[in-house]
Amino acid sequence: MKSSLPEMEWTGLRRRLRDWYGGAARDLPWRRTSDPYAITVSEMMLQQTQVATVIPYYERWLKLFPMWQVLASAEETVVIKAWEGLGYYRRARNLQVLAKAVVRDGGRMPRTEQGLLALPGIGPYTAAAVGSIAFGLPLAVLDGNVMRVLTRVLALRDDITLPQTRAKLQQVANDFLDRRDPSTHNQALMELGATVCLPRKPLCLICPLKEGCKGRDRAEEFPVKSRVAQVKRSEVVAIIQRGKAFYCEHVPEGRPWHGLWRFPDFDAAGMDKGKVLSKIKYGITKYSVTMEAVAAKWSPADGSKGKGSGQYLRLEEMQTLAFAAPHRKLVAMMMKGAGFVDYAKN
Repeated sequence: MKSSLPEMEWTGLRRRLRDWYGGAARDLPWRRTSDPYAITVSEMMLQQTQVATVIPYYERWLKLFPMWQVLASAEETVVIKAWEGLGYYRRARNLQVLAKAVVRDGGRMPRTEQGLLALPGIGPYTAAAVGSIAFGLPLAVLDGNVMRVLTRVLALRDDITLPQTRAKLQQVANDFLDRRDPSTHNQALMELGATVCLPRKPLCLICPLKEGCKGRDRAEEFPVKSRVAQVKRSEVVAIIQRGKAFYCEHVPEGRPWHGLWRFPDFDAAGMDKGKVLSKIKYGITKYSVTMEAVAAKWSPADGSKGKGSGQYLRLEEMQTLAFAAPHRKLVAMMMKGAGFVDYAKN
């Protein structure tokens, strides 16, 4: 595929982007290091998470796990707790699996695209980001911010959810890449998407690429993305109290939120339902979920009396464990009182 713009135009856009970034770049902690480990941690955390949210997690993570070897030898429960609140916990597990692989290979990441892609948990985006920023490899990143910028610059109306569109945009990103300084170029392009070329109300008047942007006057029309309506779901969880402790379960592998803690699903066959204590709404993948927390107790006809896979935990114990996000909200409400202790007593 040929470039969508003549090389002369790309050259001008590269220069203006680089000059803009020199004065507009935010002072972010991962931009103060060339350590491949720290850069990889930041890239993993930044996937599907906003910068402001990531910064305290990133700084705390590096204090807990300052290098590959420390992360590789850490207990998984400690790793998951350190990630609690960032969501998409597979990223944390993938990061630890990656750390173990790097340690097995001598403690240093490979410095080629093929070598990076051969590592567990490293896909094309992460390989390009880490490879370009940490090692100066001429690899163009393609994330949501970059796709938004490129579709607007080219006024490209192809649906970005389609694999063929992403392949086309990857080639465009390759054409645009400044191979003399891929680290600065990639960070500048992502920064532009994050701070100027915004999804809503983009700041076109101050954009360094405005003169060459074909979609400038109708920027919010891009990118084109087919939308899938969320499916509404309901669930009920049981708040079961014994003394000052509440029954919780450690989610086994193979189930959503595995490795985290949660309150049990309400089972009408094994529990008696009491007062509704709270309703929490959250989204997960394609679902919009309304979770209802109810006071419950084990049914007299049920012999287990809560002696299954879970255990009773006091509120202070819950603070040391990693809970699934909506269940963590319940814990926070219980810590504040919020009527739980009174209503949930058996």
